Amino acid sequence: MNTRSRRALGAVFFFYAVALISWIPRYPEVKHNLHISNGEFGTLLSLGALGSLVSLLMVGHLVHRYGSRKAITASATILFLSIGYVVHVTNSFLFFICIVLIGAGSSGVHIAVNSQGFYEQERTGENLIPRLHGFWSAGALSTAILSGFLTGRVSLVAHVDTLCVIAYLLVLYFLKVIGPDALPGVIDEETSSPLKSFFSSFSIDWNLTWAITFATMVEFSIGDWGAIFSKEELHMSAGVATIPYIICALAMIGGRLNVHRITKYIGIGDLVKRCVIFGGIGFMVLMSFGKFVSKTQPQVGFLIFLVGVFIGALGGSFLAPTILDAANKRSKFPGSVVIAQIGAVNTILVLMSKTVIAWTAQLTSISVALIIPSFGLMAVAFSARAIKEANA
Repeated sequence: MNTRSRRALGAVFFFYAVALISWIPRYPEVKHNLHISNGEFGTLLSLGALGSLVSLLMVGHLVHRYGSRKAITASATILFLSIGYVVHVTNSFLFFICIVLIGAGSSGVHIAVNSQGFYEQERTGENLIPRLHGFWSAGALSTAILSGFLTGRVSLVAHVDTLCVIAYLLVLYFLKVIGPDALPGVIDEETSSPLKSFFSSFSIDWNLTWAITFATMVEFSIGDWGAIFSKEELHMSAGVATIPYIICALAMIGGRLNVHRITKYIGIGDLVKRCVIFGGIGFMVLMSFGKFVSKTQPQVGFLIFLVGVFIGALGGSFLAPTILDAANKRSKFPGSVVIAQIGAVNTILVLMSKTVIAWTAQLTSISVALIIPSFGLMAVAFSARAIKEANA
């Protein structure tokens, strides 16, 4: 990240995550304001996928037509305003509208900033995408820690609104810095009708699309089940049970920010194979062993589990951006369109994966359910050849 525009793009990734994650640790307060049950709250949150799908259908082609800077600005405006307002609402219908807009804005920013990342990478010939995703992970971790610290000390509205305003202004500033190096728009007949051209040009690289889903299973499983597993099966307190997410995030950041150094000595195809096998087996074995030890020594069992989380997260840390980059290189379509089309399918696949893991946990145990993402991570090895060929 040795140029001003690259550092600015990294900052946009960082502050995008800061705003997006800021209110998540304070879900209990948001739910309390709405006076609804856990089931109702969870259902409303899941409806954010509607907004995401709308963005995934439209924004890729809009980026191609109008350029990344305009697309990021418009999407970030929708996202930051919606997050700032959602903490004020006390009505379920207004909350639903906010959630849909948050989903749409988040997907829009995701497509646009990654498109700018691909453009910058193509201009310079360097592998930037994993590092940019590392900045996103750093922003997510930073705001999660800050939110945890401010809860009980600063009101929900003051915290989220102030953070959104600051982050939004900084995003606009860094977009201005990027300005001359921003991805330009290309107006042609295809992009004049984004929805029509999305379906007419729909072409999915299934090998790599499935690989992205498998590659992220450990990460989202720790986010969904890490704290519950630590509390219910490893017998940790609620405060300590949040540590697996922090360990996972640190591993993701470290892997993404440093993978470009490792690929100087090990080919990307070989690195993928080694990391997914080591990460998948390490996570599965240490998670299972940690549960076994926790029956007599809970603290030791928990520490073993944390090592497994670190190994699993580190093994999968760089995979999603690397696979997305490979899919872009293998496609004849613009990067923004590739991101949107893969994202649309991946949204459905992740929902299916989460459902399978959740019902496995319900019918057996969380420890059995967490074996699924271990095998998912190892399955990415079957896509190593395609990743290698894309980067040849």
